[in-house]
Amino acid sequence: MRAEEKGMSAMPEDAGLRRSLRFVVIAWTFGAVWLYITTGAVLTRYAQLLNLTNFGYGLLAALPFAATLIQLPTSYFIERFGHLKKVFILAGIVHRATWLLTALVPWVMPRSLWGTGLLFFVFFSAMLNHVATPVWYAWMGDLVPAGIRGRYFSRRAQLGQVVGLVVTIAIGMVLDRAGANGVDVLRKTISIALAISAVAGMMDFILFIPVRAPAAHKPNPEVRLWAMIREPLRDRNFLRFMGFTATMTFATGYVGQFLWLYVFDVVHLSNTQANTMLVVIPLVVTMISLSVWGKLIDRFGRKPILTICGLTVVAGGLAWVFITRSAWWPGYLVVMIATFAWPGIDLANFNILLGMSESLTGRRHSTAYIAVANVVVAMAGVLSGLFGGAVAQWMGAWRGSFLGWPLTYHGVLFLISGVLRMVALVWLIGLEDKKASGTRETLKYMGETVYSNLQQAVVVPVRFVMRVGIWTYKLNPVRTFPLWRSKWQREKHGSKP
Repeated sequence: MRAEEKGMSAMPEDAGLRRSLRFVVIAWTFGAVWLYITTGAVLTRYAQLLNLTNFGYGLLAALPFAATLIQLPTSYFIERFGHLKKVFILAGIVHRATWLLTALVPWVMPRSLWGTGLLFFVFFSAMLNHVATPVWYAWMGDLVPAGIRGRYFSRRAQLGQVVGLVVTIAIGMVLDRAGANGVDVLRKTISIALAISAVAGMMDFILFIPVRAPAAHKPNPEVRLWAMIREPLRDRNFLRFMGFTATMTFATGYVGQFLWLYVFDVVHLSNTQANTMLVVIPLVVTMISLSVWGKLIDRFGRKPILTICGLTVVAGGLAWVFITRSAWWPGYLVVMIATFAWPGIDLANFNILLGMSESLTGRRHSTAYIAVANVVVAMAGVLSGLFGGAVAQWMGAWRGSFLGWPLTYHGVLFLISGVLRMVALVWLIGLEDKKASGTRETLKYMGETVYSNLQQAVVVPVRFVMRVGIWTYKLNPVRTFPLWRSKWQREKHGSKP
C-alpha cells in the first residue's frame, strides 16, 4: 500500500477528511491573492510614497517578527481553554481586515504620521496573524495524515503560487501604468489594491468554517505557563533545530526589504521588471521545486534535505552583489539555483514543527513547541531587521567595491547574509531525525535521478528524429544514395554519385 493510502486509511471518516483537505487548499487560493498583493513591489512602493526612512525599512522587516511574541500567551490560552477553530477564524479575519485600514493611511491621517501609521497597522495585522499561527500548526498536525504531508503541502503551495504568478504580473503592470500618471494616482491605485487584498484575505479564513475541527486537542485547565515553556526547552533536539532556524532567520530577515530597495534604487528596474525578477521567475522555479522536495522529504526525511538545501542557499545571498543593470544574468542564475533550494528548507522546517505539534504523539503541550519556536524566530527576526536598518542608516550613501564590482550598503548586507547562512549549518551536525536517510544516500539518489532525466531529455528527441526519418523514407523511398555511401553499395544498386 502506498504511503498516502496508509495515511488516509489511518484516519476515520475518510470522505469528511478529504472534504476538509480540499477546503484548506481552496482557502489558500484566496490567501495567496492577499499575500502577493501585500508583499513585494506594492508594499515597498507604498512605503516610499509614505516617506519611510532607511531605518523605517528595517523596522518594517522587524515588526512582523516582533508580533510573533504573542504566540506564547496564545499557546497558553489554547492549551488551557481550547477553542482552536474559533480562535483561528476570528483572529484571521480581523488580521486580514486590518489591511483595509492600512489602505486608508494616506487618506485619513496627517502626512507627518503616514510612515508611523503604516508601521502600526503592519504590526497589528502581523500580531493577529501570529495569534492564528500556532493554532493552524496544531490543527494541521492533527488533520493531515503524516504519510502525505510533504506532497500535500507542496501541492497546496504550488496552487497558491499559480495564483501569485497571475497576481504579481498583473499588479506590476497596473503600478507602472498608474505611476506614469503621477504620484497621487499611484497612491490611490495601491490603496485600492490593498483593499482588494484584504477582502480576498478574509475569504481565506471564512472558508475554514466547514473544515473539521481538531478533535484530538482537548483543553487542560490545570496547565501552567512555565510548565509549557519548560517542556520544549528540555528537548535538546528541539534546541538544535532552534539554533539552525534562528541563525538562518537572522541571516535572511532583513534581506527582503533591502532587496526591493536595491532593485529599485541601484539596479533601476521598473515595477514590472522588479516583480518579474523577484516574484514571477522565483515563483515558477519554486513551483517546480516544491513537488521535488516534498517527495524527497517523504522518502528520505527532513535532515538530509535541510543539509543539502542549506549548503545551496549560501551562495544565493552573495550573488546579489554581482547583479547590476548592465550585467545581471550570471549572478541571477546563482540566485535562481538558491531559489530552487529554499522550498526544501521551508518544507523540512514546516514538517519538523508539524511533527512536534501533533497532539497524537503524546506530547502534553503540543502548541507550546510551535509557540516557543516562533518566539525564538521572532527574536532573531527583530534583531535582524534592526541590524539591517542600523547598517543602512549608518552607511547611507556610502560607495565601495567588491572584487571589482560596485558596492553599496545593500551589497554589504547581502554579503553578511551569505556568511551567516553558512554559520547556521553548524547546528545541523547534531540534529536528530530518526527516520531520515543519510545525506550521502539522498545525494546519490538525486544525482541518479538528474542523470536519468538528462539522459531521457537527450535520447528521446534523438529517437524521435530517427523515427521521423524512417517514416519519411517509407512514405517516399528514394533509389539514389548520398556520396558518403561506399562504392560497392552504389555499384550494387546501380546508382551514381
